[in-house]
Amino acid sequence: MQRFFTTVGIIIMALALASCGAINFAYNNASTFVAGEFEDAFDLDEAQVESLDSALQEFFAWHRRHELPRYQQLLEQAALAVSDGITAAEFLRLGDDFRAAWERSLARIIDDIAELTATLTPQQIEHYAQYYYDDSEQYRDYLAMSAQQREIFREQRGLKRLQEWFGNFDELESERITRKLRQLPDLRTDWIRYRDARQQALLRALKAASSEGLSPGQLKFILLDPASEHAQAIEPKRRIYWQAYAQTIEAISRDLGKVHLNHAVERLQYYAEIVEDLQQPG
Repeated sequence: MQRFFTTVGIIIMALALASCGAINFAYNNASTFVAGEFEDAFDLDEAQVESLDSALQEFFAWHRRHELPRYQQLLEQAALAVSDGITAAEFLRLGDDFRAAWERSLARIIDDIAELTATLTPQQIEHYAQYYYDDSEQYRDYLAMSAQQREIFREQRGLKRLQEWFGNFDELESERITRKLRQLPDLRTDWIRYRDARQQALLRALKAASSEGLSPGQLKFILLDPASEHAQAIEPKRRIYWQAYAQTIEAISRDLGKVHLNHAVERLQYYAEIVEDLQQPG
């Protein structure tokens, strides 16, 4: 189930598509897409799909009114911070703000769809367990890699993401940035284990409450509460990683020229403009 809440976050952030028209289309049709994901994962019946459709319509109406203006402001703040080279403190502050926005949306959608869990049958819960297992293949593949293979994977992934924001780097820049990325701890291994532990906690709770469903409070504890056992296992490592990453971003940003910084600024401003447009019903 967490995957679908994450999917919602990806859609509503609307930061990975290529054109304004594509992002508008994705956001304005997000409720249909997410409903389809849930239907596939749980093998929902017609009545459940109708209930989910209604809940998702309410969620996205709320999100458009209350959250998109905040996203626009955050993107504008990020563009301003990047313009002269972002500092570690600025990066961490923006990261905390974006995470808070994601958690607000997750908490709200839990409230909107929690009643659905009361209608899930044991067969549907087992269907989801298999769906989750199949969807986790890429993470199992990562854990099966050697330490060196994992390091190469993380470096390439990190370099690609930075180039998406700052534009393509030349060979010397890529080598210099890769050396910095190599010094970062491997949070991905711990995150995959956290993801699985959280998922198993969710499945156990769904099975235990199959006759009456889970309350919003129970779902929020499993998926959001830092006091849960699986969250406590990763939070210290997550903080260490992001502090190290923020310092790395500051160092990389300091070494980049105006062309790369302007590329990131223009990209952030572009998304801010799109989010502003999305605040009007499509």
